[in-house]
Amino acid sequence: MALHTGSKTAAVCEDCGKAVAVWVSDDGTASPIGQRRGCSCGNDSFRLLSDRPSQSA
Repeated sequence: MALHTGSKTAAVCEDCGKAVAVWVSDDGTASPIGQRRGCSCGNDSFRLLSDRPSQSA
């Protein structure tokens, strides 16, 4: 059973530029994989690097 719905893709933090893997929910919200609260710099806004996220398994 999957814990997340949506897709996985790469993104960068809009504040510090750190690249992270994210889950993209059906509503377009990006959440970093393996981190509960946004980026390690404290920001929670990400720019997706791909317009075609891979489907989750």
